[in-house]
Amino acid sequence: MTVPGEKDDRPLYERFGFRIARRGYDRAQVEAYITRLLAGAPPAGAAGFELVRRGYERGRVDEVIARLHREAGPGGRS
Repeated sequence: MTVPGEKDDRPLYERFGFRIARRGYDRAQVEAYITRLLAGAPPAGAAGFELVRRGYERGRVDEVIARLHREAGPGGRS
C-alpha cells in the first residue's frame, strides 16, 4: 500500500491488478495508454486496444481506465 502523494513504482499490472487472459487487450498498448493518462496527457478519443493472446483481461482494464478518467475530470485529480 502506498501513502497518498508518494510515487508508486510498482509495474502497472501489479498496481491496478491486471490479470492475463487467454484473449485480452495488448499489454504494451494498455500500459502506454495508462502511462499517458497518469501523466496528465490523456490520449484523444476512446481507448482502443488490439485483442491478442495472453493480453490483459478486458473488463478490468476498462474499469481502471473509466476510473482514471473520472478522477482526472472536473473535481478530480489532474
